[in-house]
Amino acid sequence: MQLALCGVTALRVLRAVRQGRVSKQGIPCERTTLLFPDPGPGRKRFTPKLLEDLHVGQWPIPFDRPLDVAVPDQRQRIQMTGVSCKVWSQPALQEAFISLGEGIQVSSPELLFIEMAQVMPLINLVLLGCELCGSFGRDPLDPHDGDVAYWVEPVTSVEKLRSFVRSCRSVRGLSRAEEALCYVMDNAWSPMEALVAVMAALPVSHGGYGLSPVVLNKRVSMSGFASRESRVPDMLFADGTTGLNYDGEDHLDLGKVVVAAQRIGSNAEEGSSEQQLSSALGEVRSKYVDDRRRDRELMASGHLVFSVTKEDLAEKGGLDRVISLVLDAMERDGSVDVRMQRASMRIKELVRERQDVLWSAMPGALGVQARQRIARRKVRRERAVEAINASLRDKGAWTTVVF
Repeated sequence: MQLALCGVTALRVLRAVRQGRVSKQGIPCERTTLLFPDPGPGRKRFTPKLLEDLHVGQWPIPFDRPLDVAVPDQRQRIQMTGVSCKVWSQPALQEAFISLGEGIQVSSPELLFIEMAQVMPLINLVLLGCELCGSFGRDPLDPHDGDVAYWVEPVTSVEKLRSFVRSCRSVRGLSRAEEALCYVMDNAWSPMEALVAVMAALPVSHGGYGLSPVVLNKRVSMSGFASRESRVPDMLFADGTTGLNYDGEDHLDLGKVVVAAQRIGSNAEEGSSEQQLSSALGEVRSKYVDDRRRDRELMASGHLVFSVTKEDLAEKGGLDRVISLVLDAMERDGSVDVRMQRASMRIKELVRERQDVLWSAMPGALGVQARQRIARRKVRRERAVEAINASLRDKGAWTTVVF
């Protein structure tokens, strides 16, 4: 069988590959040219049963939504329920596929970025770019709340994405992809780090703080009296010396201590449990001490890097408060004009929109509720625009309002 997968289906497959779900050793990924669809020997056409049994290595491709399929020619479209066909006739697009073996192809990360630009809100698209250019991979079926793979190899870079976008012509989503690439960053190490960085980089008009450019995980050399030769702040802003570190739960992992203490309480293998508790306490303390040394050594090197916690992101106005401290530091330095950012924090509508943009990309109920609020506001705006246009048509006007 020959079949090229694109869009959401290709994204799911790529994430499964990055998470190592397809096989223990992974699978070879070779760049190739888009093939025409072929159900295989002895078959005249694709059937629902055939597509429901699709696998990449050991991972079954889910068929819980329309399967996104790419074909090189309009005449080769697969016309059946449960399949959504995309025709890629441009040579640059046809050459942007990856072979996963056994006749299965998927869109390359660069093509996938343009495909997702057709359906994703801007912040989600920028975060996807950071994921593809970073060393983490989201869950293929539950990207918001599912497992995250860390320390995986990036599958592309900002430069590769930008070069590919420039090579394409007249493709839907191209302008949004170009806009998103202004804020995508290489070298993101975690989803939450990427989220904080993207919020900092996005312009005020798109729910961010307008502090672009943001550089992720740049190694900074320390003096001879430091505990380490170098430190890596999570993100540095336009002035090059002010930045943020995202300190997630692993920076003070009290959960390990609780679990170890519970084992002692149950009296199961008491000696072993006490050793585990002591080890857990030692690990937590060691990480805490290293973080404090990191902060003071960065400060001594001329870098003012503020910590952002999970609680800051979950609390209403929490990230605004941290960014206000960043703006204070930049104003004292005098190298960056932050008047626009200051003004945006005094406008209630912008503050509310920015909070929901942040929460919409977060896991759990907080994210679900924020996405619902954003969707409702969008519907209200669309209805308002339609009402204005209807009124203009009734009056014989030639102009229309575009949302």
